[in-house]
Amino acid sequence: MDEALLACLERLRDGGPTQWEDVEVHDAWSTPDAFAITYSWPWGPDVGLVRRRASMQGEDPVEAAQFIADFDVAEPLGTAAARLHYDRAGLGWWGDLPAPGRSSR
Repeated sequence: MDEALLACLERLRDGGPTQWEDVEVHDAWSTPDAFAITYSWPWGPDVGLVRRRASMQGEDPVEAAQFIADFDVAEPLGTAAARLHYDRAGLGWWGDLPAPGRSSR
């Protein structure tokens, strides 16, 4: 999942619907089966997003990660904000939970 994580971070850095100035990535990591990003943007709280390999089944990992950057990280949480799962540090997580490896910033 390293390749997918890198593609997601590069898309956020290089721009798409979301410019790097809009999203501040605090931390990011991957495991063989998932990647996680903690981030904030000007119009919402700090959050963590998890995406697992299984949710990208059959898709090119780079293209799937670019889509995740453009339409998951970039979009306001909307109704997902009401369904965040909070860790011990108070960070709200969403996506393909639980977070892999460490679970906080």
